[in-house]
Amino acid sequence: MSVLCCVRARVSLWLAAIATLGVLVFAPTVGAAKIGSSYLALGDSLAYGFHQALFEEQTAKKEGICIPTERGVLCDNPTGFNDGYVDDFGAALKLFHPGLQVINDGCPGETTETLINGPEEPQFINRACADGSGEKPFPFVWLHHPYTESLNGSQLSDALAILKANPNVSPITLDIGSNDLTDFLEHECHFPSTFTCTEKRVDEEIERIAGNVYDILRELHSAAPGAQVVVLGLYNPYPSVLKPEGTGDKLVAGFNAAQASAVAKVPRASFANPEPLFNPSLITGRPEASDLRRICAFTAMCPGGRFNVGGDFHPSKLGYGVLAGVLGFAFITH
Repeated sequence: MSVLCCVRARVSLWLAAIATLGVLVFAPTVGAAKIGSSYLALGDSLAYGFHQALFEEQTAKKEGICIPTERGVLCDNPTGFNDGYVDDFGAALKLFHPGLQVINDGCPGETTETLINGPEEPQFINRACADGSGEKPFPFVWLHHPYTESLNGSQLSDALAILKANPNVSPITLDIGSNDLTDFLEHECHFPSTFTCTEKRVDEEIERIAGNVYDILRELHSAAPGAQVVVLGLYNPYPSVLKPEGTGDKLVAGFNAAQASAVAKVPRASFANPEPLFNPSLITGRPEASDLRRICAFTAMCPGGRFNVGGDFHPSKLGYGVLAGVLGFAFITH
């Protein structure tokens, strides 16, 4: 398949998601949005465009050949992680600004804390961009745009350096906090085997995450006051897992509400909520289980066609396209 064909496929998917949202005036409206010379994407594995199966396939084939250097162990970049929402959204923006530069700082495993401060363990600096989740560090040389070149390297510090060097960056997109929340649910609430946290304890953690998001947005706006910033929220990849029925959607809705509240305090920032498209039962009032077909199509939670709580919660190619559409809606209507 040619590169042009791939781009057309992505753009078509992105526009299809926009149409789903009812934005039939896309072409004339987007001109009012602020598109600069560069698009900066920040966040975790969703911004990166991660697929667990592809990552495991490539590491098994040793496609990332690692060699020791004075900076530590360096590995070849992986291939194939180029159909995430950043790719789809960037391709659509390039329809209007063909020379647009896309800078993707997304790092699998990133939390709000590691995005702000860098890796928790400096000895991992030459092979990981974030290690806050307790999982295997993600090799920084596998990033689309490696940034941890020093002991104080963090995604936020790299973003601020980019904004200082490129005053015409817009838009900036950000998705962050999902790893904070999933780590908390796993280690503090013992999800998914059970759920031991009180609603108050969950709300406190969500507010802590939202506070960090506000601090990140405040830094970005101070460095680039003219840039439009779009923050992407979460969806619930585990419909009907938490009991009683509706608890999972409610938890994610609370997370999104807290993020939206933080975003509302920052000029030129808007919030993009994917939950209604991934989890329409939140709106229709039907049982969460009715969302399983949507989750199976939009994520990798259903290996072999059957939902598995141990599946990959990252989006499928279709799901990434839908996320791009949600971002686009927020961008052109803000």
